[in-house]
Amino acid sequence: MKPALQSSPRRARTAGFTLVEIYIVSAIFLVLVGAMIALQIFGLQVYTLAATKLTATAGGRKALNEIRDAVREAKLVDVGIYSSRSTTFNSIGNGTNQIGNALLIFTNSSAITGTLYFQDQASSSLLRVTMTSGSYSTNGYLYTGTPVGLATNIPFVTNYFVFDQEDYLGNIQTNNVNNRVIHMTLQFSQWEYPVAGVGNGAMYDYYELHTKVTRRAID
Repeated sequence: MKPALQSSPRRARTAGFTLVEIYIVSAIFLVLVGAMIALQIFGLQVYTLAATKLTATAGGRKALNEIRDAVREAKLVDVGIYSSRSTTFNSIGNGTNQIGNALLIFTNSSAITGTLYFQDQASSSLLRVTMTSGSYSTNGYLYTGTPVGLATNIPFVTNYFVFDQEDYLGNIQTNNVNNRVIHMTLQFSQWEYPVAGVGNGAMYDYYELHTKVTRRAID
């Protein structure tokens, strides 16, 4: 009796990817990675832009709030012209638009010690200094004192004439009267991106803040 013939075992097929499939998967993976990198770069740019604006406006709003509170509590307020570290503050005379780079604030009518806010062209900043042992001249337009405690309130302020005195309708006054409104304008520019260069082609951004305030107690 002949033994039954046995069929030869078939070689099992090995599963795998073809070269074309590997190329397709690699291409899709590279596209996804590139999209993720582009999204991250875009997010960093948006964050940098927002951080620049927040830094500039936060400092400006802080300065505005400080000066607003000081004016509200003041006994005397005077707009004029002042240069950094000078011992004299020049008040704007009658018959001239009450516009200047400086604001001198006193908490009492003696006018011996006052707080002076002014725009400094050399540093392009809004600075603060305390004037001590001071007094006005006989004509009332020149204040002489000793400046102490010079400090920066906000950097990047580009406009020289920061302060003006207005009436309730917003008209610039030409005399120093009690019922005036102090209008403060901050214009400042700052690099849009910290890595940007300086000069032609550099990226800058521009901001402007305003506030109006008057003293609570009118004599």
